[in-house]
Amino acid sequence: MLSRLIRHPVSLIIGVILGLFAAYETSVRFFAYTGDAYVMSDIVVLSAQVEGPVSRLAVQNNQPVAADQLLFEIERTPYALKLRETQAALATARANLELAQDEVNAAKAAVISAQAVQTNAEDQLTRIKTLEKEGYSPEATLDVATRDVATAGANVTAAGAQLAVAARRVSVAQAAIESAAAAVAKAQYDLSKTVINAPDAGRVAPFVTRVGDYLRPGSEVMAIVTDKRRRVVANVSERHLARIRVGQRALLTLGSDPWALHWGRVSGIAGGVARSPDNPQVIPYVEPTTDWVRLPRRFPIEVTLDAWPEGLGLFNGADARVLIWF
Repeated sequence: MLSRLIRHPVSLIIGVILGLFAAYETSVRFFAYTGDAYVMSDIVVLSAQVEGPVSRLAVQNNQPVAADQLLFEIERTPYALKLRETQAALATARANLELAQDEVNAAKAAVISAQAVQTNAEDQLTRIKTLEKEGYSPEATLDVATRDVATAGANVTAAGAQLAVAARRVSVAQAAIESAAAAVAKAQYDLSKTVINAPDAGRVAPFVTRVGDYLRPGSEVMAIVTDKRRRVVANVSERHLARIRVGQRALLTLGSDPWALHWGRVSGIAGGVARSPDNPQVIPYVEPTTDWVRLPRRFPIEVTLDAWPEGLGLFNGADARVLIWF
């Protein structure tokens, strides 16, 4: 049989190819291998939330930083002045409220006084009417008393209207205080955002911002490569997805430590990938082609090492190779 295959090299080549194909198809039922993998950890991108020139840079490229360590500052003077301005406006609004409340008290006193005058005028009118019936009061006196009652009633109405106006001024002053207090809070917030500290410990990635650069809200300044969630992201062919489960064992090699084998476990499986690089980068996009052949879709699988190698620094984006057992 072997001699017959040797005499027919085409048959031998075809047999070898079929054998290799069968071996490959058998192997993919038990494990998945990919060299398209890389080291990752959480990266925090720090952007300016207020505008202004950079007044201080407290770190350098690749410098280790602790949590809450100062990174950079934006010129504080305009925001400090704005805070003083809003605090003065708040003080004025509070003074206006006190003045409006005094006006309310004065208006209430005026209403009480007008009501007393009205009561007195009505009592006087009643006495004069009694005397007139008995013939002791002239008609002119009755007319004067009637006019006094009408005048007193009008004064009560006017005093009540002034009280209502004063009460509305209190409402306006209270609204002005709320607005001024909100402006103070906003000014305090803006001032606090001129000082940017590290949200987590890590290393400062290389950055190009320099003192004097003018930043606008949303301008990316620098990034912190943290030590949180150290993992290897392996882009695995879609044909393996049906058999990959969280917790499966994996064997890895790291590009920064190429001659050592490391054990890990599958800790996450991507629920989907973007079909186009133009899609929003909320979900990952994995390039499915090389220069001349189209590859199957690949999905990111996260693998967490059982223990990160002692003394091995974190090099985000470094290559890795991953073998996963089913």
